[in-house]
Parts: sequence; C-alpha cells; structure tokens
Amino acid sequence: MLKRNKLQIALAVSIVAFLLFGYVLVKPDLPDLPPYLSTSADRDGTKAVFTLLKEQGAPVKAWKQPWRSLPSGGRHKLIVIQPYTLAAKEWEEIRTWVSGGNELVLFHDAPEQLDEFTFTKTGQAGSAPVAITDLTGQSGTGLSGKVASAYRLKEAPGMKPLLKDERGIIAGRAAIGQGSMTLLLVPEWMRNDGILEHSHFELIRPYLQTSPETVGLWFDEYHHGLYEKPGLLAVYPGWLLAVLLQLTLGALLWLWMKGVRFGPAYTPRAWTVRRGDETLLAAAGWYERRGLAREALAHQARYVRGLMRERWGVRFDATVTQALAAAKPHLSKEELEQLAAVMRSWQAAEEAASYSPKQFEKDSRMADGVIRRLERE
Repeated sequence: MLKRNKLQIALAVSIVAFLLFGYVLVKPDLPDLPPYLSTSADRDGTKAVFTLLKEQGAPVKAWKQPWRSLPSGGRHKLIVIQPYTLAAKEWEEIRTWVSGGNELVLFHDAPEQLDEFTFTKTGQAGSAPVAITDLTGQSGTGLSGKVASAYRLKEAPGMKPLLKDERGIIAGRAAIGQGSMTLLLVPEWMRNDGILEHSHFELIRPYLQTSPETVGLWFDEYHHGLYEKPGLLAVYPGWLLAVLLQLTLGALLWLWMKGVRFGPAYTPRAWTVRRGDETLLAAAGWYERRGLAREALAHQARYVRGLMRERWGVRFDATVTQALAAAKPHLSKEELEQLAAVMRSWQAAEEAASYSPKQFEKDSRMADGVIRRLERE
C-alpha cells in the first residue's frame, strides 16, 4: 500500500513539474503595443475609457485615417491622446475641420506652440498628487490628481481656463469658428493604470461626454501608427462619382434602346434548311454518278431494320416472315402490307442482275412512308 502511494505521489509531482516547466519555456510574450491605444488593455493603453463610453451608448469608434478625411458636417468630436508628431499642414486641416462645427479634445503633456494656446515651463514635473481646481464647477470640490507635465497654459484672450493646479492652468478651451479645441496637459489620466487613481476620471469625464446631437465620437489612432487604407472609391470626390454613375446609367439606357434584342442568338432557319438540302443533293449526286443505287438501297434497308430493332426488338438478321410477325401487333393492315412490299423490294434488288437508279427512286419513295411511321413509334 505504501509503495502504491509513493508511485501516485511521484506521478503527480512529475505532472506538475512538467506543466510548470512547459509554462515557463512556452509562455507566449504579450504583444508590445504602442501607448495610449484605445484597443490596448495594457497599463499604458486607454481601452478602459473607450469601453466605458461604448457601454454607455456613445457613438465611439477608432479613427485610423489622416485628418483630411475626417467626416464633415459638424457635430463630431475627435479625441487625440499624446500623438507622435503633428505637422503644420495637419494643424491647418484640423482647424478647418473644427471650424465647421466640430470639437477637438487634445491630451498632450508637451505640445508644440499653437496659435490658440501659449505655454510656460514651470520646472520639474511633479510626481505627487496635488489639489486640482475645476474652474467650470462641473466636477465638484476636493479633487486631486497627478500632473506629470512641466508645462502650464498662460491666460490669454480667447482661451477659457478649465482646470488648474498649484502651478498653473492645466486645461483650457479655445473657440475656432463654429467649433472648439480643448487642450489638457494630462494624457496620463486617460491610461488604464491612472484613470481610477485620485480624481482623474471625475476631472476628465465632462470632456469625454457627448450630447444627443453628437453624430460621432472618434479616438485618433492614426497618430499612434495605426493606418486603415480607404476604399477604392474614397479617393474620388463625391460629385465625380455621381457624374460617372449618371453616365453609366445613360450608356446602359442607350444600349437598351439601340439593341435589336437581348437574348440568345439563333441560327436562321433558312440557312439550316438550305444547308441540309445542299448536303443531301451532294450525297445523292455522288451515289448517282458512281452508279451506287444498290448500295444506297442497302443503307436505307439497314436504317429501317435499325428502327425496327429499337422499337420492337427485331434482330438485324431476321427473315421477312419473322420481321412481319413482330410488326403485326404494332401496325395496321395497310401499314403492314406497305412494310411487306418494301422488304420484298429489297429481296428483289439483291436477286436482280442489275439495279437501275429509276427503280431505286421508286423503291425509296415506297419506303419513305414506312420510315415516317417507324420514327413516330
């Protein structure tokens, strides 16, 4: 009994050791995704906020195309979190888009100089949580958060302060045309590992929410290295596609009006009849010139006997009496007499010393009625 228990214990230890050893060696490495991705569940991702907005029914989606392709028409909101680089041309494109009645919310701890905002450097970035004041009164009081940026916004005409700490303004908004641009110097508050720390979520929630009139809420992923190629037709302007569609429909209608018919092409009956007659005349002329009347009659006899075999099962080598006996249940008295006359003409042609084309024509005309009767069987 003790020996059996030892074997079971040794087997269990071996299995556990094998699993642990395999887990250590074969464990796949997690993909190293770029920070601030809305699809990343890593510590530096922003999937938590993205998922929360989606569960609340917001029309949130990821944007993976250049800013010049952003949907126009107003009532859209674009959230950009710590983008890699922003060229001057892109700033012109986004200002044009915002001025059409859209909103840009930019999270960046060290943005470049912008026309709408001016910055000042306050020294070293802070690492401890500090008191945050909501200048709009939307987030309540007694709020705190960590601000890692060493920059602060300066008060300037056209810029509305939103949040500030003990060293200055950390968030502001500027109107551009019919839209607005909001800048927050705290992108780390949007990360999965920081969204629930201190009062981060309460402070940024007002700038993520959408109104019932909002058509789309977009998280910019294009400036995180993710790019989605547009469709083939997306490179052409809408007016050009409309013109091409109308021209295509016009061409189809013109073809429909000009076309004689739309369907299968049939061979003209006159051609087939003429072709069949010419073939028969050529074959008949060849037999006539060669004097092959007896051979032509033999072909006709084989054809009739073949029809009798298919219809009634009469053998090719059956005698006249046997063939007539097999045909009697199927033919009338006149038809049976006609078949007998045809078969007697075959025998006479075989026994005669010569067989003229005139006699072949007479016998062939007599056999036509039998052939038509058998083909109807």
